[in-house]
Amino acid sequence: MLIYQDTQYKYLNNKKMKKTPTSCCALCQISNVDNNTTKEELEAQLVILKEEASETYIPGDNSKKGQTSVFVVTSPGEDKLEELLQELHFSPVHTFDRRKGYKPGELTIFIKNL
Repeated sequence: MLIYQDTQYKYLNNKKMKKTPTSCCALCQISNVDNNTTKEELEAQLVILKEEASETYIPGDNSKKGQTSVFVVTSPGEDKLEELLQELHFSPVHTFDRRKGYKPGELTIFIKNL
């Protein structure tokens, strides 16, 4: 499997997943995942994040790497993605309403410690 890393973007078999650091240096988000995301693609992403988390970073480091926890937000209808996340030991921790203007439903935050 070809894995190429370019700043915040990870390319797995030509599929782009985006890693977004948060203002908390220990937490990041994986986005651009959906019901079509495979277990192998997500596992490969987690390997990259775990390798980054095992490195030492000093306070003030702006490399945007080293997060020890990752979260994914799922939308209504992403049942396959939610099953996959749970299979990979992500925990659903919170649900909340979608923004006004979107089809009604709840979003779910799944989180995993690396």
